[in-house]
Amino acid sequence: MYCQMKSGKIIITILIIAILAVALPSQTVGVKAASEVKQYGILIGNQKGSYMYYDLNGVTGTQRIEVSKNGTVMIPLKKICSYMPDLSYEFSYETKKATITNKKTDKKIVLTENSLYAYTYAGKSSAGKKVKLGAKMYLSPDSNAAMADKKVFQYIFKTTKGYRYYSNGTSSGAKKILAAKYDKEDIGGLIIYNPYKSVTKLPAATVVSYYSDKAASNTVKVTIPEGYSVAQTAVLLVKKGVCQSTQAVLNACNQVDTTKYWFFEGMTPSEERCFLLEGYLYPSTYEFYKNSNPGDVVSKILKNTENMLTKEQQTRADELGYSLDEVLTMASIIEKEIAISSERTKVSSILHNRLKSGMKIQCDATIYYVEKYIKPYISGDIDRYSKYYNTYKCSGLPAGPICSPGREAIQAALYPEENEYLYFCSDKNGNYYYASTYQEHLENMNNLIEG
Repeated sequence: MYCQMKSGKIIITILIIAILAVALPSQTVGVKAASEVKQYGILIGNQKGSYMYYDLNGVTGTQRIEVSKNGTVMIPLKKICSYMPDLSYEFSYETKKATITNKKTDKKIVLTENSLYAYTYAGKSSAGKKVKLGAKMYLSPDSNAAMADKKVFQYIFKTTKGYRYYSNGTSSGAKKILAAKYDKEDIGGLIIYNPYKSVTKLPAATVVSYYSDKAASNTVKVTIPEGYSVAQTAVLLVKKGVCQSTQAVLNACNQVDTTKYWFFEGMTPSEERCFLLEGYLYPSTYEFYKNSNPGDVVSKILKNTENMLTKEQQTRADELGYSLDEVLTMASIIEKEIAISSERTKVSSILHNRLKSGMKIQCDATIYYVEKYIKPYISGDIDRYSKYYNTYKCSGLPAGPICSPGREAIQAALYPEENEYLYFCSDKNGNYYYASTYQEHLENMNNLIEG
């Protein structure tokens, strides 16, 4: 069989300009929100040795990361202190000073607005030590916070090595960020804070937890198109800022307890199957909080899958002699092979007829799936899944679905047209030609070549 892949004008008066010039503090000139340039993540360690990832790249009015005019990454002091229970934060509008104290050790640092210098104290009775920062501390009207150089906390942690910064702007930092599986396209760097011990390496994106601010301004809509693979969906979620790591999403997909969902009945997890949830991340539009835990995101999608798949579909699958998982596998091939709705039930009949006759399915889409959506996302022997998915090699259906099929493709798999076709081909104009014998198929192919 030959299968073709588818491939008012805004007027600004001088008066308004003058008012803005007076209203904005001079020290904020040149300061940009991180979201306007690069995104920065903050990882904070706890006493148990685990890390939480915070994304402070929100909208105007939220306490967010900014970048000073000289390129220093600036963090909102009060917000960061709220994430570390051992720290207290105070700001005096009279003296324009911000004080951060480690309640466990009595270490503290005092910063003054518009000053490039701060004073650190090793204890309650210790004399102050003057230190120079990368940029002046300032009050930001955009982030509604006192902003300071990202490194200020190292002076009050148990060890000064409790702080580390990995910049994506250096080859060393970029390699380490990528190796730790943080692959958001616009990531500028990662800030690590550990109040309890030295930071020796960048925690992997697949093992950290993620904190998501439950605010309307922190939500994003994501549409998973019909025919998207698990890998494509993972990349999309990272691109939209829902998750920080493609690999973390893929891991979450493979760690789902399938016994919690009725629609996994008849699907037996196997080493032959690359991604456990392939075919089950139902195409639809979802709303998520940014910087969500991948496991929570996957659970939300599966809840929708549970609503969209039906017991009637499972009953029909039983009538055909297949599990629902096998029907979804057929539907996924139909989804990727056929773009024209009217042809899907015909091609579905070819799949059914070939399976009944013991013929190999021989669909190009299954080869493309392995090459495009498995090999780039696995390590080790990247060819190990080829024999389980390449339908020119394996007998019957591949090890599992090759994408998440839409409702129409699923219905086509459940209700194929009744015919004796075993082959099909198509021309560049989207016309399909069917055959019951190989000789007829060859004639169709020759006519296409001659035409």
